[in-house]
Amino acid sequence: MFIKIILEKSDTGYSAFSEDLPGAVTVGESIEEVMENFDEILEMRADYLEETGKNKESEELRNAEVSFFLDLKTFFEYYSLFNKSELANYLGINPSLLRRLSSGREELSEKKALQIKNGLHKLAKELEHFNFA
Repeated sequence: MFIKIILEKSDTGYSAFSEDLPGAVTVGESIEEVMENFDEILEMRADYLEETGKNKESEELRNAEVSFFLDLKTFFEYYSLFNKSELANYLGINPSLLRRLSSGREELSEKKALQIKNGLHKLAKELEHFNFA
């Protein structure tokens, strides 16, 4: 089972919902808080399924692959430490294109989303090797 959770910026913080689990919605002041809240929703839903004798569904939910998705505009607002032009160069993307994508003026293709995701994961792996003295 795969569960796609959409994270969005709201007027009061952040929210999350999943079309895969109707009615599963939460809010929080930070992305981390919303992710924690959604984990609690999944746990409570799995507990309820178990209590009502739906053990198979409960187990599927507990073992589900959960992925959080956020748009580039929200990403760059939340992680404002990133310089879009320099990050674009690191990712192998035209800086002007990344600025348009992150402003919402241009739609993000699945191919570009994967390129950005892979580049950020590569950066994270590189950073794991460093310590600071």
